[in-house]
Amino acid sequence: MSTLAVWIGLCLVVSIVCVRRMHIVLAGVIVVRILVPGVVQNEVMPGLHPSTYLFLVFLMVHAAFAPRTLVRVIRAAGVWPHMVLAGIAAVMMTDVGNPGSAGLLDTTMFVLGIVWAPFYVFVFMRYSIRSTRTAGRTYLLTFVLLAVTEAVLAQIQVATGRPIVWESDFSRIWLSGTRSELGAAIGTFGHGIQVGVFFAALMPLLALIPSLLLRYALAAALLVTVPLAYGRMGLILSVIGFVFLVTVGSRHVIRSLLFGTAAITGLLLSIQGVAGEKLLLKFEDDNGSAALRVAAFDWFWAHTDEFLVGGYLGSRDLKGEGTLGSSLENGYFMLAIMFGILVVLAFIAFMLCLLFGQIDIKERHSWPGVASAALILVSINGYSSIGANSIDIHLFWFVLAMAGFLSQRKPSPSPNSPARKAFPLPGPPRHTLPKAGTGLGKHGWTS
Repeated sequence: MSTLAVWIGLCLVVSIVCVRRMHIVLAGVIVVRILVPGVVQNEVMPGLHPSTYLFLVFLMVHAAFAPRTLVRVIRAAGVWPHMVLAGIAAVMMTDVGNPGSAGLLDTTMFVLGIVWAPFYVFVFMRYSIRSTRTAGRTYLLTFVLLAVTEAVLAQIQVATGRPIVWESDFSRIWLSGTRSELGAAIGTFGHGIQVGVFFAALMPLLALIPSLLLRYALAAALLVTVPLAYGRMGLILSVIGFVFLVTVGSRHVIRSLLFGTAAITGLLLSIQGVAGEKLLLKFEDDNGSAALRVAAFDWFWAHTDEFLVGGYLGSRDLKGEGTLGSSLENGYFMLAIMFGILVVLAFIAFMLCLLFGQIDIKERHSWPGVASAALILVSINGYSSIGANSIDIHLFWFVLAMAGFLSQRKPSPSPNSPARKAFPLPGPPRHTLPKAGTGLGKHGWTS
């Protein structure tokens, strides 16, 4: 509890100091969520993830010191997203009455930390990008620095055979020792799959970097490192993200192809090493992993009538109960047995609607954020993800907000233009609020 009190105090100070620079605090939320793995969050502090505590304090500080801004952000997002998300959260909370439920407190923490808070981080990120010229660049720099950090850490982990960060926690959770037990790069996430997913999600965002040389240097670093995580899905999604970067993310086709060829060469050389050989062997022999996934898939579809509406009445720990040889290995499936198939379909539809709503065909700078978010939606199907408190659902909302980066390259609107009224630039407090929007449309926040 003392750690939580200290953290809350630090969050309070940072939020007050940066009350008019919300993008600084939101960048901090991203950093904390990436650097503190979900599997050790209860070891760090009780209840919620530290990044969620930071965001909640951020909201309370705005409610106390900048209520007009808080109301403006909420209203600018439109009415329907709030209503739909509130309905989804309310239905999820009814699970507390099921025998297999984790209980009122744990269910509340899950819904707050996994469903509610990540979406509102997206809402505030989008607003800050539209209202503050430096916000988009701040977020992009944050993602780039985190990518470099994870790549360097992954290389060191494979070279030393040690987790380096969170070593005692990871060893206690699933490693029997601290040396020669690692086997693969796990970054700050605790699992190689999440390393690959993180790199794949950031690959399209590199298209927002103006310098082609820097863009492809970073892409090459990620491609060379992703085989060290020994994750097939991470490698495949990273390559897909890289193809987007080369073919869609730049108007300089010839130079992009040249730099892209150099980056792919680095990937091929990396695969020729020991790590690459082990990864390629997983494509040939996955030690029964595919069979376990098929068994999980079969069990899910054979029991859909038991959790079509509402969560599964039995134990949700299918592996622990001996029902399956592994977990369901699918984030959507695991969410479905907790809260019911229909509410999960509604949640997926909610995410898809907002994802498609961010696409602006005429504005290429909106494409990378949408492409990154789409890759994450795919990745959630490939492993426990949401059910294991991984980064996926948070990262989906973080990168989707970057679809608003297009405003960073537009000239400042005139004081009386509709865009200026809907997205006020920093200045004296306004005494009137814009009308509530109709939603998060492809042209941004509507007024």
